[in-house]
Amino acid sequence: MALLFCLLKYREEMDFFLEVAHVNHGLRGRESDLDEELVRDFSRKYGINFHVKRLDGLKDLGENLQAIAREKRYEFFYEVLEKTGAEKIALAHTASDVAETVMMNILRGAGTEGLCGIWPVRDRIIRPLYTIFRREVMSFVERENIPYRVDSSNLVPRYLRNKVRLKLFPFIKEEFATDIEERLFNLALIKQEENQVLDNYLNKLWQEVFVKEGQYLKVSVLQNLSREEAKLLLRRFWEQATGSKRDLYQEHIENLLAFCNNIKGTRYFLLPRGMRARLSYGKLYLEKNISPTKISFAYEMNPPGSVEISEVGKRITLIPVFAGKGDLFLARDSSVIVRNRRPGDRFTFRGHTKKLKEWLIDQKIPRDIRERLLIVEVNGQIAWVEGLGAGDLFKSGKDSDLIPFAVDLELLKSC
Repeated sequence: MALLFCLLKYREEMDFFLEVAHVNHGLRGRESDLDEELVRDFSRKYGINFHVKRLDGLKDLGENLQAIAREKRYEFFYEVLEKTGAEKIALAHTASDVAETVMMNILRGAGTEGLCGIWPVRDRIIRPLYTIFRREVMSFVERENIPYRVDSSNLVPRYLRNKVRLKLFPFIKEEFATDIEERLFNLALIKQEENQVLDNYLNKLWQEVFVKEGQYLKVSVLQNLSREEAKLLLRRFWEQATGSKRDLYQEHIENLLAFCNNIKGTRYFLLPRGMRARLSYGKLYLEKNISPTKISFAYEMNPPGSVEISEVGKRITLIPVFAGKGDLFLARDSSVIVRNRRPGDRFTFRGHTKKLKEWLIDQKIPRDIRERLLIVEVNGQIAWVEGLGAGDLFKSGKDSDLIPFAVDLELLKSC
């Protein structure tokens, strides 16, 4: 509402026309409808065309709600842009939003690109309130008597952004007497300047490694670059393939680099957002994972030994360790099964027992990868989980009768 008020004030002076686009997410019942009514009435009062889209079914999306809601909003904004012949989409992100985004990216393990936060101008999107902090906006709104409503969901520390805003930032301010919002916003500005210089250099490398006709990277060229250069190019490749820099973190980049070490044959590697990497005879592709069928497998195993899991293209091997620390401690004649996740699985880990699904969410393991993780079940209990390690009941060798095993995972060339 503050942004709309300012645009109204300057539209005649700067000679531009306004259209208002509002998305009713339908997540707060009557509250959401009152938000829509406020914006509709304000637009009607000043003779501005009002466009609205109502979204249904978002409540059932669970952990994907915010990402999908954002995607739907932007789709609608661009639809209105094309329909009206407008040139820009003006969004009301503030310096506070930038600071929160930077902190969220740090917590998620994003690379230095994540320190840029939100850019003031990208494509056809502009953010006129970019350098103004939320506290300044609220002061302006009260001073000018601009009508507004408070989204009650922003007051509950449920999502990461709300936790950062409501809990982390106030704690830092109280304990360290520093304005963390201003510090992070300034950091974003510095990183944006540096990235613009870096982009000019990367553009030259990109022309050498990327083949536009086939939409792939030449792995031989990638291997001859420094690790730092290769990582930056992989991030750019991800953005081009998905249309966003989101969800690709440092561990994914490291795994992709290791994946590219062997260029023989054709292999696949699963990534977030339903994507996969395909390495085929020296060419690296990023594409939608075309294996939507639900996977279910269970293989008996007699350690020591190995078993190939053709459903996910992996081999797991349990190797006795006679010196040093083992990954997994098993009793003799244990009944061992290698399988994937099942509904209701529970796992004792780090001193707590809870649903395996919750552990995987805590570790930020993407949903599309969870069903393909290997689980070692021993005598009916989950003993080891790929990506987490051994459970508390199977990681200690205090009992002299227990045998320590190292767990080795290998991607099959045929996967």
